[in-house]
Amino acid sequence: MSASDSSPTSQDTTTEPGADARQRLEQHYRELEQTYDDTRARLESFNDQAVDFIRENPAICIVGALAAGYLVGRLASRRWLR
Repeated sequence: MSASDSSPTSQDTTTEPGADARQRLEQHYRELEQTYDDTRARLESFNDQAVDFIRENPAICIVGALAAGYLVGRLASRRWLR
Protein backbone atom coordinates (compact mmCIF):
# COMPACT_ATOMS: atom_id res chain seq x y z
CA MET A 1 0.00 0.00 0.00
CA SER A 2 1.56 3.31 -0.97
CA ALA A 3 1.26 6.62 0.84
CA SER A 4 -0.88 8.09 -1.94
CA ASP A 5 -3.50 5.33 -1.57
CA SER A 6 -4.22 6.21 2.04
CA SER A 7 -4.12 9.98 1.70
CA PRO A 8 -7.33 11.91 2.38
CA THR A 9 -7.23 13.60 -1.02
CA SER A 10 -7.48 10.30 -2.92
CA GLN A 11 -10.49 9.30 -0.80
CA ASP A 12 -12.14 12.69 -1.33
CA THR A 13 -11.88 12.37 -5.09
CA THR A 14 -13.38 8.88 -5.08
CA THR A 15 -16.32 9.75 -2.82
CA GLU A 16 -17.05 13.11 -4.43
CA PRO A 17 -18.48 11.72 -7.68
CA GLY A 18 -20.65 9.34 -5.68
CA ALA A 19 -21.91 12.15 -3.47
CA ASP A 20 -22.57 14.31 -6.52
CA ALA A 21 -24.50 11.50 -8.18
CA ARG A 22 -26.51 10.95 -5.01
CA GLN A 23 -27.39 14.66 -4.79
CA ARG A 24 -28.50 14.68 -8.43
CA LEU A 25 -30.56 11.55 -7.86
CA GLU A 26 -32.21 13.06 -4.79
CA GLN A 27 -32.93 16.26 -6.73
CA HIS A 28 -34.52 14.29 -9.58
CA TYR A 29 -36.55 12.32 -7.06
CA ARG A 30 -37.85 15.53 -5.46
CA GLU A 31 -38.75 16.92 -8.90
CA LEU A 32 -40.51 13.69 -9.84
CA GLU A 33 -42.39 13.69 -6.56
CA GLN A 34 -43.50 17.30 -7.14
CA THR A 35 -44.61 16.49 -10.69
CA TYR A 36 -46.58 13.51 -9.38
CA ASP A 37 -48.28 15.65 -6.73
CA ASP A 38 -49.15 18.34 -9.29
CA THR A 39 -50.53 15.80 -11.75
CA ARG A 40 -52.56 14.10 -9.05
CA ALA A 41 -54.07 17.44 -7.98
CA ARG A 42 -54.96 18.29 -11.58
CA LEU A 43 -56.60 14.91 -12.13
CA GLU A 44 -58.58 15.23 -8.90
CA SER A 45 -59.76 18.67 -10.01
CA PHE A 46 -60.74 17.34 -13.44
CA ASN A 47 -62.60 14.45 -11.84
CA ASP A 48 -64.50 16.82 -9.55
CA GLN A 49 -65.48 18.97 -12.55
CA ALA A 50 -66.65 15.90 -14.48
CA VAL A 51 -68.72 14.63 -11.55
CA ASP A 52 -70.31 18.06 -11.11
CA PHE A 53 -71.17 18.24 -14.82
CA ILE A 54 -72.72 14.77 -14.79
CA ARG A 55 -74.81 15.59 -11.72
CA GLU A 56 -76.04 18.84 -13.28
CA ASN A 57 -76.68 17.37 -16.76
CA PRO A 58 -77.56 13.66 -16.48
CA ALA A 59 -79.69 13.54 -19.64
CA ILE A 60 -76.94 15.03 -21.81
CA CYS A 61 -74.44 12.55 -20.41
CA ILE A 62 -76.71 9.56 -21.03
CA VAL A 63 -77.36 10.64 -24.63
CA GLY A 64 -73.64 11.24 -25.15
CA ALA A 65 -72.73 7.84 -23.72
CA LEU A 66 -75.30 6.11 -25.93
CA ALA A 67 -74.01 7.95 -29.02
CA ALA A 68 -70.41 7.12 -28.20
CA GLY A 69 -71.29 3.46 -27.61
CA TYR A 70 -73.18 3.30 -30.89
CA LEU A 71 -70.25 4.79 -32.82
CA VAL A 72 -67.70 2.50 -31.20
CA GLY A 73 -69.94 -0.48 -31.90
CA ARG A 74 -70.32 0.47 -35.56
CA LEU A 75 -66.58 0.99 -35.99
CA ALA A 76 -65.74 -2.27 -34.21
CA SER A 77 -68.24 -4.32 -36.21
CA ARG A 78 -66.86 -3.02 -39.50
CA ARG A 79 -63.26 -3.60 -38.52
CA TRP A 80 -63.52 -7.09 -37.00
CA LEU A 81 -66.23 -8.62 -39.16
CA ARG A 82 -64.46 -8.20 -42.48
